[in-house]
Amino acid sequence: MTARGESIVLGGLDVVRVRALGAPRPASLLFVHGMWGGAWVWERWLPFFAARGWDGYALNLRGRAGSRPVADIGRVPLTDYIEDAASVARRLGAVVVVGHSMGGLVAQALAATLTPVAAVAVTPAAPRGIWPLRSAELVAATLRYAPALIRSRPLLPSRRVMTRLALGRLPPEERDSVYARLVPESARQARDIALRGFAVDAAAVRCPMLVIAAEGDRITPPVVVRRVAQRYGATLYEYPGFGHMLPLEPRWQDVAVDVAAWLSA
Repeated sequence: MTARGESIVLGGLDVVRVRALGAPRPASLLFVHGMWGGAWVWERWLPFFAARGWDGYALNLRGRAGSRPVADIGRVPLTDYIEDAASVARRLGAVVVVGHSMGGLVAQALAATLTPVAAVAVTPAAPRGIWPLRSAELVAATLRYAPALIRSRPLLPSRRVMTRLALGRLPPEERDSVYARLVPESARQARDIALRGFAVDAAAVRCPMLVIAAEGDRITPPVVVRRVAQRYGATLYEYPGFGHMLPLEPRWQDVAVDVAAWLSA
């Protein structure tokens, strides 16, 4: 028996829900995708955790899928995405926030403001005070797309650039299909994360936090992710052989098993 997903609307946002098999655990899992992504990033994790008793909810942030439209995606600030996730979290009650990449920074922000049961940050973007541009590939992409970043235009790097940054550890036959699902992203929030930084009050984080680094990550390399974990006194897991799109890469279950064990403990 496998868990099946359904699309629901919470606070004007499209959310994919997968109910737990059997009696659900006291808290739900709220999955937050990263830049250019959507709820589909978690399509393997949702049924995996449902089979282990977790109600799972993966939201589509504003400006994509069935969520509330925006007039200009290029100018959406990160605070809007944080409010999207917070509004869903409030409706769910007891919740564990699981975020990937930019969604991992959203998870950090919610850990400081909503006191969730726990937070899991998978290859997360760093908060203010931790310099993020630490790989040659990311520096090159930042320079290449500087006009879009400066003018707050919709931003979707080329397939070649995305392969270098994020898709390189996917099987070659899957890279085209994953790239085809990516959507233009807010250059404003990308600029703010990369250059200005988003401040998170580490002293306000009271919940347990797990931070996950991937050895081959070129967007949030381990040197950055380790500092994120240190900032909060969080548990740090590092995985060789993985890249930035860890939730979709081969052996993703190895990571999910460890996350499930950490949550259960």
